[in-house]
Amino acid sequence: AKSSSMDDTTTATIEFRFRDPASFKSQLQKLEQGSGTVTTQIAPAGDTTQRNSDGSVRLGQSITEQEDQRLSVSQLIPPKFCSRRAQVGDLLEISYVGIVPQTGMIFDGSAVMINGQAIPGRANDVSLFFVLGKQPFGQFPPGFDVGLADMCVGERRRLLVPPVLAYGSTGLPRRGIPPNATLQYDVTLVSLNGLATPQ
Repeated sequence: AKSSSMDDTTTATIEFRFRDPASFKSQLQKLEQGSGTVTTQIAPAGDTTQRNSDGSVRLGQSITEQEDQRLSVSQLIPPKFCSRRAQVGDLLEISYVGIVPQTGMIFDGSAVMINGQAIPGRANDVSLFFVLGKQPFGQFPPGFDVGLADMCVGERRRLLVPPVLAYGSTGLPRRGIPPNATLQYDVTLVSLNGLATPQ
């Protein structure tokens, strides 16, 4: 869309983008092993500088930008049978491994040890439980809520989670995650609402 001033000396272009979450969800339901990747844009590229109301850069801040933030989901192993898919509010039991694609380093996982020690609070479990769409902030990456929706028991997915849905511009240095890192999670749905058999 274009707009112009009354005297036609100034023109500005305004771009509108409409995203349809139902379209992304529909594509997730049609995922098939090796058939490609489903991607949705989470946040556009551009200036992310913290500014005052007059447009000047806030004191102590610097000019910052971000690349397009896209979440991608691909199916690694299809479910053997599926008539019931994970929905918001369902209790999911998952096993997973988290990798920093830039370095190839494993930084997290349901059965991963960090520096030879179990991750605090996990009690050496090989799987973890959480409620889809209702997890406490910081327990899992927000990208899990989007990327694990409509998953079936026995299915394994790969999520490429953008920084805005991971650890952002600060990263997590103690785990080897640099600033603005995209993270890869390979996740298997072990059970859905306590049932480990395909539903």
